[in-house]
Amino acid sequence: MNHRDLAYWLLDNGGPVIRFRTLVDIFEEQDVGIVSRAMKEMVESPEVVKWLELIEPSLAFNDVHSGRQNAFENVVAKLVQLGWRAGLQPFDSKTLPFRVWLSESIDKEPEEAHEVFKRTVTASVLARAGYQTVEAVQKQVLSRLKTVHQFAKSPDFSNIFVDKSKYKGIPKGLVSHDLINPQLYPNQQLALPWIHDVYAFSHLSVVLKVDHYRKQAEEVLEMVLNHEYQDLPWSYGIAKYGKRYYVLGWAVHLPGYSKAPEGRLFAEMLLALEALAPFKCIRKSTWFQNSMRYLEEFRTEEGSYSFPRTWLPEKKRGYWVGGEYMAYDDRKGKTNAIEVESTFRVLSIRNRAGLI
Repeated sequence: MNHRDLAYWLLDNGGPVIRFRTLVDIFEEQDVGIVSRAMKEMVESPEVVKWLELIEPSLAFNDVHSGRQNAFENVVAKLVQLGWRAGLQPFDSKTLPFRVWLSESIDKEPEEAHEVFKRTVTASVLARAGYQTVEAVQKQVLSRLKTVHQFAKSPDFSNIFVDKSKYKGIPKGLVSHDLINPQLYPNQQLALPWIHDVYAFSHLSVVLKVDHYRKQAEEVLEMVLNHEYQDLPWSYGIAKYGKRYYVLGWAVHLPGYSKAPEGRLFAEMLLALEALAPFKCIRKSTWFQNSMRYLEEFRTEEGSYSFPRTWLPEKKRGYWVGGEYMAYDDRKGKTNAIEVESTFRVLSIRNRAGLI
């Protein structure tokens, strides 16, 4: 089957979520009646209803960023995966408190540790959800792009860490981490990109369509593709805010960069491939091309794709960006659920890469 045949196969074999997303994202169906019927089935499906009910209007740091299912970054990212997006009710109502908070805090000096990271996570998730016209979303994403580009255009990997022995009071639980040079995070503005940064760059129209911003994003990702960057610790290291130390975390590691990933790392690779596919430097990279060839190893005799079930985990706890919530429709009793999901994942990556 070619790509179009596979898309029709998904319409015949997928559940409400896969059918809706195939119509809207792959076929870009313009018939309002067809889309409306598919959307109705999607929003009424038990899996979607369950996740929508998990959104809580709480803005505490751990309610925005944590491994809980109902943490903002996980539940909203999962709902976008399931088909929800800006402009649809009640999704707009559920995300309104977070858009309001970001708008009210965007111009304020950070008062709490990780305040800038919290804004970045919020803006990144909202960008992926399609809130392109929210001024605060654009402002936060472009601010982060400017900051990380300053480092990426001429990166000095030898100056990222400093000697910990000159610093006092590092908690025992953090002594195993490297200490990041304070010059790289003035006023919490970390010069290194978080995974949430690059996912936001890849979903914000102004970054993708305005040459100036796109060039900056490409240069950031060219740095990310550098082996010196990929060799950095996943958590980056610790930073000192005032008298306390905190782990900064969430470097842009690319699963499959050095060897073919398995298990959860395979799931994380799928997310990264889809998110970053719009960028030319990514598509031309050895990482992307090797990863796409790797996916072909899972092609069935019929032309669909089928990844190992355990490599598409659906956990009760974990981070969406870490590939912990990969299911679309309810898998129970569906013998072809993994084949359908695997095939849709590949088509989504190819679609984002302009290969369909």
